[in-house]
Amino acid sequence: MKSGFSKILVIFTRMKSLILFYIILIGILYLVHISPWGNLIHPQITYILAFLIFQSYLTIGISQISPKSGKEKFVHFQLINLTIRFISSLSFVGFFAYTGTPEIFLFTINFFVLYLCSANFEIIALLRNLRRF
Repeated sequence: MKSGFSKILVIFTRMKSLILFYIILIGILYLVHISPWGNLIHPQITYILAFLIFQSYLTIGISQISPKSGKEKFVHFQLINLTIRFISSLSFVGFFAYTGTPEIFLFTINFFVLYLCSANFEIIALLRNLRRF
């Protein structure tokens, strides 16, 4: 039986490509921030990145559960995963809109651009996992 720390370590080793993606994404955002186009990035972009990284960790954690419970439930777990991501994303943007974040339109655009980038990357990784079934 694995301890909690070893389970987390296993998930992080499976997230290597995703961690690399986020490091590159943070680098690109930093370069845009120091460029003349820095006004296209919302000041609270760090909250968006932290949320998306947590959401990716949760996504990979749920996808690791599905092979253990059987191949026939894989699609169900992925739909649950998609639903959790969608509701949590709407709640995240809604919370910042409710609290009166300045430039909420820019915040929302930044969020959904980064969300689509990370979702695309995760879908590609998920399709690689589907080939094993």
